[in-house]
Amino acid sequence: MTSRFITDKDFEDHKALQRRLMSLPESDQFDEINALLDRDSVIGLKLANAVLKNKKHFELLLERGLEKANASEIELWLKYLLPRIGFRRVIVILSNKLSQQPQQVAKASYWLPKFLPKGNEQAARLLKNLLNQEKQMLGGEYKAVNPSGQVYKLILRIKSTGEFAVFGGYQLGSKGSKIIVEILNSSDLYPTGGVRQVSPGDIEILDPQPYDD
Repeated sequence: MTSRFITDKDFEDHKALQRRLMSLPESDQFDEINALLDRDSVIGLKLANAVLKNKKHFELLLERGLEKANASEIELWLKYLLPRIGFRRVIVILSNKLSQQPQQVAKASYWLPKFLPKGNEQAARLLKNLLNQEKQMLGGEYKAVNPSGQVYKLILRIKSTGEFAVFGGYQLGSKGSKIIVEILNSSDLYPTGGVRQVSPGDIEILDPQPYDD
């Protein structure tokens, strides 16, 4: 369906748009909300939470958020979608994506401890298992092997500071998963000895260098 129901006036008065959406079949509501998300994710997510009922639609929106949102924005998507999907179901979705899209999982898992149901030991175990699997996956992702068998470290750039680094480990912090990086000298890319914890969303993978450790 096209976005013919959405006008500028509707967008300014999203309460009126909510009333209009509620008169539509849910499949049409879902199409309209997807169009709204291109313009304003906050309004789109609020309306989704207000009018949609089918759990599958919320799972599809989570898939979209994992693909489109950055490491900061995904917190907002989780805020609105996770209560409608359920914490354990979100863990299942992320676990299924881990082998093919570990970076998408990493940016979401960073925020998951914030949404962990209090006193729910099963949910806590599921989260711990996901983070452990992610640790193993990311540890491999920051290395590469060429046809000759030579192993390379992948050079990372810390987006917020512009520094170069290599993957140095993984640690579960108070707010979620953190990547430990070893800072490199920008002129020759040799380690300076300094280490830092950064969010997975704050790194960019650049060119490899020989892995000699």
